[in-house]
Amino acid sequence: MLLLHGFAGDVLTWQFTVTPLAGDRPVIAVDLPGHGQSTPDVGDGRVAGFAPWLEQVLDALDVPRVHVVGHSMGGAVALALARTAPGRVAALSLIAPAGLSPDFDRELLRRLPCLRTPAEADACAARLFAGPSPLAAGVARVLLANAVRPERRAALERIIDASFRTDPEPLERTAAVAPVQVLWGRCDGVIPLPPADRLPPGARLHVFEDAGHMLHGECPGPVGAAVRAFLAGAEGRAGEEEPWSRR
Repeated sequence: MLLLHGFAGDVLTWQFTVTPLAGDRPVIAVDLPGHGQSTPDVGDGRVAGFAPWLEQVLDALDVPRVHVVGHSMGGAVALALARTAPGRVAALSLIAPAGLSPDFDRELLRRLPCLRTPAEADACAARLFAGPSPLAAGVARVLLANAVRPERRAALERIIDASFRTDPEPLERTAAVAPVQVLWGRCDGVIPLPPADRLPPGARLHVFEDAGHMLHGECPGPVGAAVRAFLAGAEGRAGEEEPWSRR
């Protein structure tokens, strides 16, 4: 299983989710370019350009095929990987993925590379959750750590300019490439739940009540169970049309 974090995050955003996810298969979490301890080189800033970089990572690890779990921007990267290297993606679990909803919190996005104080980071982190969360302080530290490093700040700004400055177009459909499920928090104020016609056709949709944009941190057990159940049968469902489901 390959875990891909969201914009301005890093592998630590999965720290409370790994155990519920990793019950029956190895888990790989990476810092995407421009984030965490990864390279500051984000190329032209298009998130689709991270897909070839991920292929190199998988080659270096000698991992031929993965189930991909992508959150927010990581969901858009996961879809790009499925398009460019379909043989390497067994299934996709997309958590509030960027690029599907026509609406997103542009103000928050613009603020993230400009954070200078812990108070500013705390305010931004709070907007990622449906309500007060013990995880918010850790997320705030990650956001601030990225923003205060000049090379990271420049990388985030380039990604915004290239990938998120204008309204997103519906992402290319991937249902024929790999089984897809989408998980969303009902109270997500960063990327609200999109209309059904913008989701990959045939994808399973799980809507989690009382959860926000960081739903995998807010309800790691149920999210982990949904991902593991989906991936356990993904090989047998490949290419089939999946019914809509809500929970």
